[in-house]
Amino acid sequence: MSNSHFLISTQTAALLTGKSMRTIQRWREDGSIESAAPEGEQRRASDTKFLIHLPGLAAHLSLELDAGLMAQVVAADRGDPDAINAVALRFFGAGHYEQAAKWFECAAVKGHADAMDWLGVCYLRGLGVPQSRILWLRWLADAAAHGHRLAAQKIAAIQLAEG
Repeated sequence: MSNSHFLISTQTAALLTGKSMRTIQRWREDGSIESAAPEGEQRRASDTKFLIHLPGLAAHLSLELDAGLMAQVVAADRGDPDAINAVALRFFGAGHYEQAAKWFECAAVKGHADAMDWLGVCYLRGLGVPQSRILWLRWLADAAAHGHRLAAQKIAAIQLAEG
């Protein structure tokens, strides 16, 4: 795969690193990371719509940037909810809950039921987000409504317990 296959938006770079768009822009301007204008477009040096070379972000990430993660991030950047959820699970598994919750939310608002359930877990336990029973139940109910069987079983158990 050529380097052009590993270009992501500045928004995805910010979400991946946990930094602001301005920080990504500053890194691009000072040469800390490489960027390229989208194909066929000319950009001013100060323009934030550059694409970022994903491999160059490795030093700024809390996860090891392996081939699998790079493929997931590129697919997530294109809007694939399964890939977005997969990146979230990588952050969650590594104990980076704040970043995981942000990625879960991105997938959840795209209708990804598993991400909804995981985001609910984050709210239930206060992992990366403020603990909130209301938001846990909201995301759990949304996951169940989107056909997530485990979420539906959790809702049924809650209803049985509250009798």
